[in-house]
Amino acid sequence: MTVKVTVVEKTCDIYGNQGPNQPITVEMGDLIIKNIDGKRYNTEIPYILECENSADNPALKLKINGTQMAGQAANVLKTSVDNLGLALKADSSNLNIGAWHKFNYKTRPRLSVTPIASGTGGINDGEMTASATLSVEYQ
Repeated sequence: MTVKVTVVEKTCDIYGNQGPNQPITVEMGDLIIKNIDGKRYNTEIPYILECENSADNPALKLKINGTQMAGQAANVLKTSVDNLGLALKADSSNLNIGAWHKFNYKTRPRLSVTPIASGTGGINDGEMTASATLSVEYQ
């Protein structure tokens, strides 16, 4: 049996500030529970994007896959803390979980998260974690 594969487009590499093959990590520092209002503590998601031949095909799209927080907008990622979510943005637009966001390689979007409180149960103190997968493809 012979299998032939033709690669039509090269791939993009996306990684955190620690270098290739390293995860993207967002450090938010200490948050004061009473100050979580969906506006404060906006934090940039640091990422490095490298796409071969991007000058020939600069049209890209990205999406974030993760667990949406129940009862919240489509751009709110669930965290490990009850009643606490992370609103995702690409520049100033909501970045809905699982939805593609088109952009040009030369004008990469600024990705950010902002903690939001939800529900009436309050938020317990302690460490918060969340995870998601950031994907980039050619359009």
